[in-house]
Amino acid sequence: MKTLAPYDRPREKLERVGAAALGDNELLAIVLGHGLPRAGALDLANAVLQAAGGLEGLTRASAGELRRIPGIGAVRAAQLIAAIEAG
Repeated sequence: MKTLAPYDRPREKLERVGAAALGDNELLAIVLGHGLPRAGALDLANAVLQAAGGLEGLTRASAGELRRIPGIGAVRAAQLIAAIEAG
């Protein structure tokens, strides 16, 4: 996220223009909170969406499937499943 201008970062963009203006990857990056040492939350969100086959695939993904994605452990898998269920 440090490479993005502050006003383009997902959390700040959400506050500025609302959730409807964010892409699925930006919304997912907010749920994830942070990325990995060499990849930000937005990069990780993109990887999750790609591995799951998009947002629709993410709604059907199991915790075990999510944990196969580098950077997604048991806690993040649970967070993603809970966020999708709440949504």
